[in-house]
Amino acid sequence: MKKYKILVVEDDEKMNQGLVYVLSKQGYAVTSVYTGEKALEHIKDTRFDLVLSDLKLPGIDGSQLLRAARQYDPDMMFIIITAYGTVDTAVSAMKQGAEDYILKPFDMEELRLVIKKTLEKRQLVLSNIRLQQQLEKKYTFDNIVGTSEAMMGVFKAINFVKDAHATVLIKGETGTGKELVARAIHFNSKKAAKPYIPVNCAALNENLLASELFGHVKGAFTGAISDKMGFFEAADGGTIFLDEIGDIGAGLQQTFLRVLENMEIQPVGSHETKKVSVRVIAATNKDLETMVDQAIFRKDLYYRLHVVVIDLPPLRERQGDISLLAHHFLHQYCAANNKSITAISQAVLKKLEAYFWPGNVRELENIIERATLFETGSKLTLNSLPHALIRPDTKAGTGAGDIHSLEQLSKHHICKVLEKTNQNKTRASSLLGIDRSTLWRIMNRLDIK
Repeated sequence: MKKYKILVVEDDEKMNQGLVYVLSKQGYAVTSVYTGEKALEHIKDTRFDLVLSDLKLPGIDGSQLLRAARQYDPDMMFIIITAYGTVDTAVSAMKQGAEDYILKPFDMEELRLVIKKTLEKRQLVLSNIRLQQQLEKKYTFDNIVGTSEAMMGVFKAINFVKDAHATVLIKGETGTGKELVARAIHFNSKKAAKPYIPVNCAALNENLLASELFGHVKGAFTGAISDKMGFFEAADGGTIFLDEIGDIGAGLQQTFLRVLENMEIQPVGSHETKKVSVRVIAATNKDLETMVDQAIFRKDLYYRLHVVVIDLPPLRERQGDISLLAHHFLHQYCAANNKSITAISQAVLKKLEAYFWPGNVRELENIIERATLFETGSKLTLNSLPHALIRPDTKAGTGAGDIHSLEQLSKHHICKVLEKTNQNKTRASSLLGIDRSTLWRIMNRLDIK
C-alpha cells in the first residue's frame, strides 16, 4: 500500500505536534514546518501528496503558499485549516485550487475523513494522468510497425489527416490493424483529449445499431424506459470509429448519409434533431466498390465515406516487415510476462516469412505471444511455434504436379478463380474476399498476367 507524504504547515506548536502524531499513527509519512517559507523549501525538494496548511501564518500565509506550491507541482493536493472568522478567505483559496478547508476547532475524525477523501481524489487524478500517458504511448506511430513502402504511405496519410475533420475510410483485410490506425489518428491529433468511441457495426442488428448510434427517447420501443444518449452525441467534439461499415443495413445507410452530410442526429422515437461535431473514421474489410455495383451499398454513401482512404496492405505483401513485427511483439510480450528472451532464431524467421498469414498482423501477434510463453530458452526456436508453422513447406513427394510453396499455391488458386470468372477482376476479388486493389497487387507480385 502506498505511503502518502503529507506536509503539515502550522505555526501553533501544540497543534503542529498533535497533527504530526495523529497522521503518523494513521500510516502517513509526515513532515512538519512552522512557516510558509520553510514549507516552500521542502516543496522544492520533495513531491508531497498533500499539504495541510493553516491559513494564518507568519510571513507567507496559506493562500500565498498555495499559489507558490502550484508552480512546483500542479497536481499537489491542498487543504486549508482556518478559523471561523476567515471562512471567506478559505473559500477564496479553494477557488485558487485548494481541495477543501476545515474549521478550527475540529474533530480529528472529521480531519481524517477529509484527508482520506482528498487523497483518494489525488489517486484518481494520477491514475487518469497515467492512463492518458499510456494511451498516448500505445497509439503513437511507434506502435504501427513497418518500413515497407506501403506502410510509409500509411504513416504519411495519418500525419496528413490527423487534425483534419474529413471523413476517413480505412480499408484492409481482417487483422491488418485498422483500429490501431484509427486510434493513432485520434490520439495524435488535437482531439486527443476529446472522446474516442469505437463501434462494431457488424455486432448489432439494424434497429439496435440505430439506437446505439443516435440514441433513443423514452417509450421509443419496448424496453426503452428512459432517454438514452447515442454514440454520436457521446463522441461530440471527438472521434467515432465505425468498424465494419460495410455491414450496416440499407435503411440505416440512408440515415447515416444524412448524418454525414448535416452532422445532425435524430434519436429513435424523437421528432427533434441535435447538432453534433464528430470526426468519423470508418473501416471495412469488404470491397465497397463491388457492393455498390451489386446495389448492396449506397453509391452516395460510398462517395461520402471515400473522402480520405487509407489502404492497409495484408502482411503477405509486406514480407520485409515480418521480422520487425516479430521482434516488436517479442519485446512487448516478454515485458508483459516477465520473460528474458532476447532473440529469434533464423529458422523461426524463415518459417514466419514463408507463411501466407491469412490472419495478418493479428495472427502474427498471437503466434509470437504463444511462442513467448512456451519458449524455455533465451531465443525463440521452432519448438515454441505452433505445429501448422513448422510443418515442411513442400508436400510429400517430388512429382511435377506437387505445389512447392504457399506462394505457388496462392498463384495457382488465383489463376483458377480468374479462369472461373472469365478474367473478371471484380467478381474474382469478391470470391477471394479481397478488394480489387489488393488483387492487382497480388497479381503483380506473383507475376500473374
